[in-house]
Amino acid sequence: MLANYYTLRIIAHDLDRQLAGSKIGEIFCQSKNELTLVFDAKSTTPALIVSCEPSENFIFCRSDVHRAKKNSVDVFRAAWQENINGIEIHPADRELTIHCGLNRRILIQLFGSKANVLLVDDRNIVADSFLKSKELVGTKHEPRPAEASRSLLTLEEFSTQLRSIGSVVVPAALRKQIPLFGSILVREACFRARVGEQRLVAELSDGDIQEVFQACVSVLKQLEHPSPRIYFRESTPIVFSLVQLEHVQADSEELIDSLHDAMRMFVGRARRRKSLLHEKEELLRFFDGNIGGAERTLAKMAKETESMERMIGYEACGKLLMANLHLIEKGMKEVRVEDVFRSSRERISIRLEPHLSPAKNAERYFEKSKKARAAIEEQTAQRREVEERWESLRSMRDELGPVQTLERLSDYLNIYRPKLLEMGYRFPSVKGESQKADIPFRIFTVAGGFQVWAGKSSENNDLLTMKYAKPNDLWFHARGSSGSHVVLRVGTGKGEPARQAIEQAAAIAAYYSKMKTSALVPVAMTERKYVRKPKGASAGTVMIEREKILFVRPTLPAR
Repeated sequence: MLANYYTLRIIAHDLDRQLAGSKIGEIFCQSKNELTLVFDAKSTTPALIVSCEPSENFIFCRSDVHRAKKNSVDVFRAAWQENINGIEIHPADRELTIHCGLNRRILIQLFGSKANVLLVDDRNIVADSFLKSKELVGTKHEPRPAEASRSLLTLEEFSTQLRSIGSVVVPAALRKQIPLFGSILVREACFRARVGEQRLVAELSDGDIQEVFQACVSVLKQLEHPSPRIYFRESTPIVFSLVQLEHVQADSEELIDSLHDAMRMFVGRARRRKSLLHEKEELLRFFDGNIGGAERTLAKMAKETESMERMIGYEACGKLLMANLHLIEKGMKEVRVEDVFRSSRERISIRLEPHLSPAKNAERYFEKSKKARAAIEEQTAQRREVEERWESLRSMRDELGPVQTLERLSDYLNIYRPKLLEMGYRFPSVKGESQKADIPFRIFTVAGGFQVWAGKSSENNDLLTMKYAKPNDLWFHARGSSGSHVVLRVGTGKGEPARQAIEQAAAIAAYYSKMKTSALVPVAMTERKYVRKPKGASAGTVMIEREKILFVRPTLPAR
């Protein structure tokens, strides 16, 4: 009922009493589709807030308005410092008129998706428009005729008009009969009359119509003495009303003395609830996407492990070749030997490289087996990381499920914010909030003032390289060893990175690798744009081009 006609009628009468004789100080916009009118110091109403948001029309007073220094736009400058002669509401529409000096009027039209605020001159020409100014400025404003308004008369007239509407459901007939009621009050009238909302007018008896008429009269009488209230369900505001609503199923209701305070409270709490739902929805989307990604990665790793385990069998091939060197000559493509490692001792064929000697062919199989073992060891470590990430994601998602209030969401985020950042969740940026605290990587400063970021895990490496690093940033990784991805952020220092800065970044990559105990470590360096992630590759796995190799000591720069 924020933009219900009867709510607006009370507001119009209240504003006329408070603002007549005051002056408009300034009018501005600092939130999307929301207008703020500030009045002079003589006024008992410091400011008026008007929302033309399609899903949230409202108008109410507030005392604590502060204009932002940025992202604030002047509106209706021609009306500034104008005297307010009076405020009224259209007798048949949700349109408030502020009568200003020089025969100007500010029309506040709360028409749902077509809501707007117009500045109109004495000839009804639109001089300015809050929204759609290009379309409306210069056009003539055509107000709705006052005689379009309908009111309840006698029971007999009400019955005749209701039955003449036709064979439609009762709520639709009432909305046509009493268009200013709105859907909430129509539902309340049906509930009080004990008439189902699916019943047709043609099915109503005279007694039913009398009950509906009396219910409408009862609601209208209560509207003459409004009692603002908010209905809650599980601490969530669900309905604002001027009268008691018997049809609303709520856990609690709160009565507020001031209409403006009640509306401001409802809007504030509803927006916070919307913010909660949006943040929770974003988190759930993040969890579901990453849980699915981790499960796909684990499945792929399982297949790769099976393949690599088969490659370990190459060691047996190497041993069989060494035991049968006398049967092999260079140039042969294969050899058949007895498999002494099987109880059946059957003869098997082993493929050979014709250009290699018998011993080199055996060495080749040993090398394949060695590489497979090393790959399995590395993948086992990566699999543990992915499994831990999957378990963390599932646990955090399960804990998020019951969160239903902003307070509980705030507590949840205070606990998991660092972990979420490390996993790659991007929190919405807040003006004036430090961004450095949200960077989920190890951060260093090297010569020239350049920032260097280092990944903390395979998943974190992916996040750094594929999401945070820019195309011209310098990218580093220890050559031939697992370790952190390291990025020197070009543009964060003075000029181009000097050799000292580059070597310091390379030393960081060496330090966060399995070769950190070596005296010198080969580190690959290239620009981020030459780093790509193969489709389906496990976390942290990339391919690079145009690399340069630096040999550096594994050290961290002085803090």
